[in-house]
Amino acid sequence: MKHTDEETLAMMALGEETDPSASLHLNECDACRREFESLRRVVAASPGVPPDGELIAPPDDTWDAIAAELRLQSRAVAPLRPPAPAPAAQPRPRAPRRFGRFAVALAACAALLGAAAGSAITWWMTRSETARVSTVAEGKRLQTLRTGSAGFAGLTNDSGRRSLEITVKGLPENSGYFEVWLMDSSHTKLVSMGVLGPDGRAVLPVPDTIDLREYSVVDVSVQPYNGKPDHSGESLVRGTYAG
Repeated sequence: MKHTDEETLAMMALGEETDPSASLHLNECDACRREFESLRRVVAASPGVPPDGELIAPPDDTWDAIAAELRLQSRAVAPLRPPAPAPAAQPRPRAPRRFGRFAVALAACAALLGAAAGSAITWWMTRSETARVSTVAEGKRLQTLRTGSAGFAGLTNDSGRRSLEITVKGLPENSGYFEVWLMDSSHTKLVSMGVLGPDGRAVLPVPDTIDLREYSVVDVSVQPYNGKPDHSGESLVRGTYAG
């Protein structure tokens, strides 16, 4: 069995877009599932991204305080300078896959230090190379199937690339995870799209092979870690995401 690499697990823990097959693999692999749950707990404990997405320079003594906390040798930090013009592109070795775990480890440090530098590190970790929608409040309201939960979903099409954006508020505490499905109107045919992030949000790619006229309903279910890929039958929200 081919295991999901650590970078993909970290992206899933952050609620980023990943291949739906990675989510299905978690249902079958105890080792990857434990790693994913560990990363989700770290991300959940990390401080949030600054609201305006702009970094604020920390006080001059911030780095000295961090060094003292970690028992490192303190050193002065040179002021930031504009980056020099990039040289001609040269082939370089591929970055190791362990970057995903390293990035999430930085978030854990940020949660422990609780300093301005921690917020900056967390922002760096969670930013995406492309613009990422953080809320779908303007999406369509879904039907609530569990008291206390509320869902919104919408479909975007960026240069032919379809994505399902979904937010669910009021997630219940449980020992499993929350899976997103596309269904037909009779609720008898369904396709797993991925899992919600720890914040109840996800932006999931929709393969071109899926006919959205047929699979017009989105559903979010509570799934136990029982090794079975089937829908649990316990849905939180459900409804059409377009129109």
